[in-house]
Amino acid sequence: MSMLDDVSITALHSALDGLSQRQKALSDDIANVNTPYYRARSVNFEGQLKQALWNGDDPTQVVTPTVEYSGAAGNLTGNNVDLNQATVDSVKTEMSYELALRATGDRFSLLRAAIRSN
Repeated sequence: MSMLDDVSITALHSALDGLSQRQKALSDDIANVNTPYYRARSVNFEGQLKQALWNGDDPTQVVTPTVEYSGAAGNLTGNNVDLNQATVDSVKTEMSYELALRATGDRFSLLRAAIRSN
């Protein structure tokens, strides 16, 4: 296993992928808030990521973000996007993505420092 294959990098890669897919789904939800019969979506991956890490598996090989359509009741047009909730979820997802991106950058900074010191 090389330094670039360590579990923190692969876990962060999987988290960034899942968060990116979640942000796209939320953006689509917000953009379609007035589209008749549009169903809100959610993207789940955290449980798979946690299980992969617990089992010692490579998250990039076993974590597949899943899209689920909301079963919540719709409005008069059949659209079930809750704009307030989607906006809050979008901000939370963006903050989580930024945190994971910062952690990835920090990890690579540590690796660069280790390489320079050798």
